Amino acid sequence: MSVPAVLPPVTTPELGLSFGAGPIDLATRALVVAVVPPPRWGREAEVLAGVRQAAEAGADVVEAPAEPRLLGPAANAGIVPVAARVTTPDGARAAWAAGARLLLVPASQALEVADDAAADDWQLATLVADARGGRDAVAARPDRPVALDVTGLPPIDAVAEASLALAVGVRLVRTGDLRRTRRVVEVMAHLLEARR
Repeated sequence: MSVPAVLPPVTTPELGLSFGAGPIDLATRALVVAVVPPPRWGREAEVLAGVRQAAEAGADVVEAPAEPRLLGPAANAGIVPVAARVTTPDGARAAWAAGARLLLVPASQALEVADDAAADDWQLATLVADARGGRDAVAARPDRPVALDVTGLPPIDAVAEASLALAVGVRLVRTGDLRRTRRVVEVMAHLLEARR
């Protein structure tokens, strides 16, 4: 006896992000956020090289170190939109002034930073560590994009978490493995489009 599979309802976020080239509709599309690690020697050139490599590998957005001295040159190069991970309103203010076009804020600090965001018109995304946190963040703030952090997960767990998170409304995936994440994002985009 076969039991028909019941698919969970698809959360279709009616939101987008606006970067230099124009608005990006996130209804069924997700973005891959590549993480550029802090430079070994503390040089801006190392960060720029990491941003170029990530852009060439297919990143939609690149997260540079939030220190303005390193973030500024990466953002001003205009290679790809630059994001920064921030945890305080002061850090968000400094990253935005340095040129970050997207601020990734951990869910635990989202309320504190969001208070300033409304006044300054920052583009924020809530950063979560797993699909369950992503579902809860999407439900709590359907007007704000949610980013899943898979940087610390083993490859198979990263694929599983990203797939599940994208199905529940997460629209940004923060990763160190661009190729694998790009494949997951593209496959899930096709499935979400087919389920609309």
